[in-house]
Amino acid sequence: MVRSPELPAPSEGPPAGLAAYQQALWGLPARLVVLAGEEVLSPVLTGGPEGLPGSTPTLHLSGTPAAPSRHWAEAVISHAASHHRFGLAPQPRAGLKPVQQALYGVLEDARVEALACAELPGLRGLWLGFHGGPDALQGLGFEALLARLARVLLDPGWHDPHPWVEKVRRGVQGPDGEGLLRATTASLRQAASVLGHDIGQMRLPFNPRTYRPHPSYRDDNQHLWCWDPDLPPSDLPLQGETAQGQDTQVDLQAPPSLQAAAPVLAEPPPSATSPGVWYPEWDQRIGRYRPAWCCVRVEPAVPRGPALAGPAAPPALRAALARLPGPRQRAPGCAREGETLHPAALVDAALDLRRGQAPDPRLYQRLRVRGAPLAVSLLLDASASTAESGPDGQPLLAALRPAVALSLAALQVLGHRQAAWAFSSRGRLQVTLQGLKAWGESALAPEVQARLAGLQSGGSTRLGAVLRQALQDQLADAARHPGWRRVIVLLTDGELHDIDVHEAGYLQADLVRACREAARHGVAVRALVLPPGQVRSLQACLGAGACAALSGPAELARQLPRLLDGR
Repeated sequence: MVRSPELPAPSEGPPAGLAAYQQALWGLPARLVVLAGEEVLSPVLTGGPEGLPGSTPTLHLSGTPAAPSRHWAEAVISHAASHHRFGLAPQPRAGLKPVQQALYGVLEDARVEALACAELPGLRGLWLGFHGGPDALQGLGFEALLARLARVLLDPGWHDPHPWVEKVRRGVQGPDGEGLLRATTASLRQAASVLGHDIGQMRLPFNPRTYRPHPSYRDDNQHLWCWDPDLPPSDLPLQGETAQGQDTQVDLQAPPSLQAAAPVLAEPPPSATSPGVWYPEWDQRIGRYRPAWCCVRVEPAVPRGPALAGPAAPPALRAALARLPGPRQRAPGCAREGETLHPAALVDAALDLRRGQAPDPRLYQRLRVRGAPLAVSLLLDASASTAESGPDGQPLLAALRPAVALSLAALQVLGHRQAAWAFSSRGRLQVTLQGLKAWGESALAPEVQARLAGLQSGGSTRLGAVLRQALQDQLADAARHPGWRRVIVLLTDGELHDIDVHEAGYLQADLVRACREAARHGVAVRALVLPPGQVRSLQACLGAGACAALSGPAELARQLPRLLDGR
């Protein structure tokens, strides 16, 4: 039976009993070195295969994951034991590019695990639990294909729909399914070389500096290669030096009582910035979503300089927004019953009484809701194009900052909920949303005005990922405050562009999909297009009635209410 993986949970050291477990795996003489305060994204195995000089393996772990859970530690140790028992001699890197080296590592991992499973079949169930589940890499990138390949080579019954993955499986395992058991160094290098050319033809990017083998129990495979004097020295402190210069080590051969006495790992400090949220992106070329393709980082805007002057909503803007459905709308005319007295009706009644006439009994007015009130997300374009001068000669962003502040203030006075963000991007891995005003903050708060005043232009415009993050923010607020009519308003020049997109229409097609996702959740998407942008550039994505031109901040009083009302 396949065991489901457990995320390593913080503890005071490795689970007890692992010394006996690792000794049962071909008598593995391993040590576990815990690096206090270091952040190693995958286990590091040092020491060569059995029978070679310096073959005593050492596993180096860190606080990420914190301290090993039982299943994860067993998977790490058994994988390291397989390399120690069945590993080949270290290979020179010469002749293999980084992509081919990564492929060689996956093939060698699969080879030693296949040999280990032939002797100890229960190991397959232990390892397979880490190849699936929510943490498994998905998608069509090179690293995702490596993870998918690792799974099919371990699990004979698993079918992967990607033709390249199935091609590699058939070529490596052979007709009888035992090709890995017969593989040699030369055959693995040849296979990695040929498969690397396939990846080159597919034009899949690869960053060897950030690559870590998947799943998490597999080490970084550096032990597969001969030492190269031309490589820069590693700054990884493999002996786990602490700030006081002492090593934090746990010997797996030590008794459980000594293991439990090991120093407790301190949790790594929280990052100063948001770790990011991954969203899919629609690729019109292949007609499907690329899962986990864009990383959106949500962070507070940095206040710079003095705050904007406290905004007072202009009468024209306030009057226009007051005509929208809201939480307090007076019904026209007088009524016999109601929540409050009607001032004009009281005056008429007093005059009638002075004239000796019976007054009109309709002395009340009712306060009623005409439709649901609004919950508005204002998304302000802060890309580099907003640094250009507008019709009044000042930068567009500088002119829009007070206009956004006035709109938020007017919506707040009239009882509507509001939030505001600024967005920009620098490729799919760095889409940024800066929080200008949260739902629960006052639009008149000095810190909100300071964030608006400190906003600066820079980057590109990737609206699909921005819209998906704004949609999630709207849905989270809707769960806490149901019953509001929800609208996302984009203030942008409408020129979709990013540094890693070179195909015309790619970002527009993704924006269309993002708008459909919002519509399925009942969230309307509107856009005010700033000069020199053209309304028609976004009308094809949002619809003709969802976009309006904004020639300047003065147009906000006329265009924003019309868009919010959906007319």
